[in-house]
Amino acid sequence: MTMRRKKPRLFSFSREVEIANFEEVVTDPDERRVLEGMVDAFIEICRVQSITSETLAAVAAAARHPSAYVRGVGITRLTVLAHWFEAAVAVLGTLIEDADEGLRIFAAAALPNTPDPVATSLLSRALADPSWRVRKTAAQSCSAFRASDLLPVLDARLTHETDARVRVVLTLAREFQGAG
Repeated sequence: MTMRRKKPRLFSFSREVEIANFEEVVTDPDERRVLEGMVDAFIEICRVQSITSETLAAVAAAARHPSAYVRGVGITRLTVLAHWFEAAVAVLGTLIEDADEGLRIFAAAALPNTPDPVATSLLSRALADPSWRVRKTAAQSCSAFRASDLLPVLDARLTHETDARVRVVLTLAREFQGAG
């Protein structure tokens, strides 16, 4: 049985508060520019309760940034937006298939924070990733929430998984999902 989670409230703090959160952490001018663009875009999305290609592009740029801090903030914002906007789900889908293994790992780790159907669909794709690290992260993410539709996904992946590290985590995720 899939447990329904409520949508998170779509709100942001003031620009000054948002920027103060990374004031001393981010000193690189490019990182600051991308983060400020993402903050401005997120504030605008929350203000008007809709998303445009420009505001989504600013959040997506943060999610794809080479800096782990910027990337983490961007992906976190995308997971919130995925509760409200299909366009954000589409961007998460592209992150799960990005050429950058580190980006795919970040995205797979964040998926439990998306709506259950989104998480299940994208985790299914991540569990088939060529990288064992991405598959392992996706399997770990499957233990972060309960959704009955994950059981067949985990069972199917277990029959094909050859990496022992991933098989162990898949087995644990399968047991966690079956315990509900």
